[in-house]
Amino acid sequence: MSDGPGVPTTEKVRGVFTRIARDYDRMNRVLSMGLDQGWRRRLVREAALTPGCEVLDVAAGTGDVAFAIARTGVPALVIATDFTPAMLDIARVRAASRPALVGGSTDVRFEHQDGQALTYEDGSFDVVTVSFGIRNMPDRAAGFREACRVLKAGGRYLILEFTAPRAVWFRPLFRFYLGVVVPLLGQLITGDRASYQYLNDSIMQFPTPEALAIELKDAGFSEVRWVPMLIGAVNLHVSTK
Repeated sequence: MSDGPGVPTTEKVRGVFTRIARDYDRMNRVLSMGLDQGWRRRLVREAALTPGCEVLDVAAGTGDVAFAIARTGVPALVIATDFTPAMLDIARVRAASRPALVGGSTDVRFEHQDGQALTYEDGSFDVVTVSFGIRNMPDRAAGFREACRVLKAGGRYLILEFTAPRAVWFRPLFRFYLGVVVPLLGQLITGDRASYQYLNDSIMQFPTPEALAIELKDAGFSEVRWVPMLIGAVNLHVSTK
């Protein structure tokens, strides 16, 4: 795969997320106008957590989804993983400094892992999640295969991700926001325009929900559906092994 605009490579992705780690949470709230929290809550609902289940959050970043799942008090264990140590460092600090953010009854762990080559045994988890991270995997198919491998039979795989919207009237507005507004805000707030330009280019490279569903079935998932949000610019894929 060529190293073009929006095309992920290991070095590029790790560099981007290392640079923006400190401002990641603040920028998420600003750029999504606070909507990202609602999208994550929908993911938690669709995960259909069962008492005592074990959850793996891939590309967990600073921990938003892992913490939201843990706060339900339903799982016995949530493991938040990322392959950028700087992001996990912030997740650990958040958990230690704000116990209410995590909740009390669920064991939450943080582990450095590459979602394309997980070290866990087959059938280790009841639920695997990834939010706004799958498009940053250079080998997306490997990420899907690994998620399927570590899931138990009947387990759920949930992907929350941006994609280019289909609505004709909305697409130009979306492109303008991604191509002009977001890099400008990235420059003004973090001083890093290039990282946010890459992240937004990567959205335009990402497959449609239908194409992604085919990839998931090719990886071994038997059931795939998606929930469109933000006029189709955000989609929550829910797959069953």
